[in-house]
Amino acid sequence: MSAPAEVAHPRLILRGGNLADGSRCDIAIEQDTGLIVEVGGLTINVNDTVESCEGMMILPAPVEPHAHLDKALLANRSDVPINQSGDLISAISITNSVTFDPLDTNNRARAALLTLVRNGATTVRTHVDVREPIGIRSLEVLLSLANEFRSSGLADIQITCLLGSQVTGSLGHANRRLLESALAAGANVVGGCPYLDSNPYAATELLLRAAQEAGIPCDFHTDETLDPSVLTVIDLIKAVERLHFDQGVSASHCVSLGVQSEQVQRSVADRLAELKISVITLPQTNLSLQSRRIASAPPRAMAPTAHLASVGVNVAAGADNVRDPFCPIGRLDPVETASLMVLAAHRDPQQAWEHCSTNARIAIGAPEIRIQPGYPAELVAIKGTSLTDVIASGSQERIVIHNGHVISRTRVVSEISYPKP
Repeated sequence: MSAPAEVAHPRLILRGGNLADGSRCDIAIEQDTGLIVEVGGLTINVNDTVESCEGMMILPAPVEPHAHLDKALLANRSDVPINQSGDLISAISITNSVTFDPLDTNNRARAALLTLVRNGATTVRTHVDVREPIGIRSLEVLLSLANEFRSSGLADIQITCLLGSQVTGSLGHANRRLLESALAAGANVVGGCPYLDSNPYAATELLLRAAQEAGIPCDFHTDETLDPSVLTVIDLIKAVERLHFDQGVSASHCVSLGVQSEQVQRSVADRLAELKISVITLPQTNLSLQSRRIASAPPRAMAPTAHLASVGVNVAAGADNVRDPFCPIGRLDPVETASLMVLAAHRDPQQAWEHCSTNARIAIGAPEIRIQPGYPAELVAIKGTSLTDVIASGSQERIVIHNGHVISRTRVVSEISYPKP
């Protein structure tokens, strides 16, 4: 019998996993390039590294398209009050009273990022508060972390400068100056909350123009309310069209769109699809914050995901806030988000995973991932017999591949000891 052949480039072989369609296969990854080079029943070469994926599903790696890493895990701090009211206004008020020490922000954000990586999300877009009295301190912390994680090969992180709610008029002067500082510091995305500004359309256009001049995308907190009279997503549509903005636009939340008539939803959805504006729905935090004190038939407080997707809008899903005044729970796990998309948005498991992976990549402009030769090896193997089983069980037993390399392995040991009679 001849010895296994040598190949020119070292390969990582993911052996014996199952794909989402149920097929069992091996995946060969060229580690020099970080690309998938072969999928199927493979012959192992002498200098291949083999990673057993028996009993696991191999999936395109998920993305976290909307995090708040500067606020993550604030609930662990004893000096941060519990949001007893549980609503958005109270969460904002509590957060504005918190002292954001750069060292503490670094430690919490680092812990959150490492958890995201272990769970398979090696591409992350985080919003970072840029407002008085914080200025750009938290932004600088996250930019440094992003550089560290990127250079160490652990994750690719996009930093969105989340401007204070008022950017127009005399009251918005300080925030406009902070926007200039954030862009000069290296922010990757322009963000803000135009729907909270006294002039939502002017705020939307101002932020879009700033992004256009900087050559970067926009991602706005949009209509995070159940008030049907607030529908500034229409302002976003008009401003994108007026400015011919083509650098990538995401509308996060879009909660009030879910309580509009079907006619209004259809009209807005058609325009979003035409202009390629992505909608990022955030079930965990919005379900927690909204619909409080509505006793009879409370709305689900989500964008109309199924309808938007049916007309061609790119709909992504993210976790938003995790264990802070906006949301008291959360595992920093896209599988948890996918589970909520099944339960609260009535998406099937395959659609739910696409919202958290393929669609999330489109929303933040990340490279497309397919389990096919020639595509980047951004993958996660999770213990389970099917995609439904993976989402239902949420097993922590995972292998994470980023840029063609295994960067995380989590093994779970469970023992049951029956007492003797």
